[in-house]
Amino acid sequence: MPTARLAQRRFSFLGSIATALALALLSGLRLDGTTARAEGGWEDGGNPPLVGDPRASREVKDRALPMVWRAFPPTLRKEGPNSNLVTISTVHRLCYEALISIHPETEEFVPWLAKEWKIETNEGAGTQTFSFRVNPKARWSDGSPVTAKDVYYSWWHRVQEDRNDPSNMMVFGESYEEPVIVDDLTIKVTTKKLNWRLFHYFGGMQIYPEKYIHIPGEEYLQRYNWELMPGSGPYSMKPEHLKKGQSLTLTRRDDWWAEDEPLSKNTFNFQRIKFIVIRDQELEYEKFKAGELDYYRVTRAQRWVEDIPKEPLIEKGWIQKRKIYNQAPHGFSGFCLNMRKPPFDDRRVRQAFSHLFNRERLMEKLFFNEYEFIDSYFPGRDWGSADTNPKIRFDPDRAEELLWEAGYKTRNDDGYLVGPDGKQFEIALNYGAQSWERIWLVVREDYEDAGIKFNLKLIDPSTLIKKIGERQFSVVFQSWGALLFPNPETSWRSTLADQPHNNNLTGFKNERVDELCRKYDVTIDRAEQKKIIREVDSIVFNEHPYALAWYGGFFRLLFWDRFGHPDRYMTRIGDVPEEQVALLWWFDPAKEAALQEAMAADRQLPQSEIEVRPWD
Repeated sequence: MPTARLAQRRFSFLGSIATALALALLSGLRLDGTTARAEGGWEDGGNPPLVGDPRASREVKDRALPMVWRAFPPTLRKEGPNSNLVTISTVHRLCYEALISIHPETEEFVPWLAKEWKIETNEGAGTQTFSFRVNPKARWSDGSPVTAKDVYYSWWHRVQEDRNDPSNMMVFGESYEEPVIVDDLTIKVTTKKLNWRLFHYFGGMQIYPEKYIHIPGEEYLQRYNWELMPGSGPYSMKPEHLKKGQSLTLTRRDDWWAEDEPLSKNTFNFQRIKFIVIRDQELEYEKFKAGELDYYRVTRAQRWVEDIPKEPLIEKGWIQKRKIYNQAPHGFSGFCLNMRKPPFDDRRVRQAFSHLFNRERLMEKLFFNEYEFIDSYFPGRDWGSADTNPKIRFDPDRAEELLWEAGYKTRNDDGYLVGPDGKQFEIALNYGAQSWERIWLVVREDYEDAGIKFNLKLIDPSTLIKKIGERQFSVVFQSWGALLFPNPETSWRSTLADQPHNNNLTGFKNERVDELCRKYDVTIDRAEQKKIIREVDSIVFNEHPYALAWYGGFFRLLFWDRFGHPDRYMTRIGDVPEEQVALLWWFDPAKEAALQEAMAADRQLPQSEIEVRPWD
């Protein structure tokens, strides 16, 4: 693959020779910042490496792959209120497709619904025009063809105010002119501005059928709460396979249009995927050991370090144990602090709260030093400024100084701090999973010792999601996924701060960050992009909108030894293990037979290498 860097140049909208040169370079832009195979004309992605394993089998048809949800999603919609959830995204990625995708090994653009594409530059205007030709083989699950009209209305859907989705309005409404349907299979769209990620955003937009999505917002928000419109992807849902609050089953299509496309071969090998709600992590583990679940993602360090090595089913090799490292980007997590109102509208209070988050005790007491502290909003990557950000560690003395400066100088008869408004410093942490209580009980001790009344309340996860979306919280623990290439504006842009249902949960506003986001959008040099993101990271970090938590650069899995899988288990940049299993693994009849024989004879099976680092 060619790896020549784009010219080491940053540019702005100045109508200069430098701008024209930069735009010309962008006509061949790839996501990794290098030039594409051809300088102009239509592109088709070339011949990228295959994703699926040629050994994959679909022989086992009577067994569904179960996937566990801790809570049933509040909607099945991917757009609109309460829809920005990993659970919903997983379902949609199995049922709907985009025009293009990013190859999980090479990170280059590859065709999907679009058979080919073209990028043209408009040098005088400082914009670009993207054209896509839909693959004539592409079909919806109702048998009708996918057309350019479907692409147009998939964009239209995302820019309608009545969908109540400000993030989509921002990305798709502020970035693109109205797309033009050239013919039944060809569409083109011109950007309103220069942004090196806009080709990926439009091309990566999930496409819906026009005759279902071209409806008023009120009808869309109600109808698709619990219904999935026909999709072009490998799976679909029958209405009778939705049991609200309990389970949702997707069935593999036997007429998937992409079945024989090179990048689709030997992928999505399970006949059915069943999402089931198990709210309690302990119950999930017991069900897994009882054989009701086929795999189990180990999220508790104590279980991995202390319990699992003693488990007879693992000692016998019937259950396999893996700790898999890859090069996926990592998101951040921590206490999200609502900066819109007291007490967290004061930076000193937010910093003090961060110093009272005793992660050291958690590492020692509960986490067995399996994880790393998060010191950046881009952890584990060279995009962030973890090396230069100040290290926020447990420091009750420093917290006391900061709270004193913020006006918390006295305690009441109950021993709690009283603020400058005369009110007791009291917060309520709502959480949606019982398994987190053991962590919050440890954490609460240090906040209470510091004079902060720290109330804990377990609530229904759907209610919690609604409260967060509507900003009805003071503090909440939030975990985020990560993009391969950061998009800071969706989390930190000032115009989102006072709107509900978007990723700027804290209400963060900063003019310099807004300026840097605009600069980042038009910067084509990868090194300069990273420099900008590091400055964004530094500014955000020092405002303390979150009391940051911890992360692990691996995935820990247990699975019954009935699976076939690639030697690497996952793709290089796959970041959701459950989705990787659905994409790449399969039920292996030979392994299933060997497992049943071993269990019947109480005979041991070999336990393969536990720690796997395929990309070292």
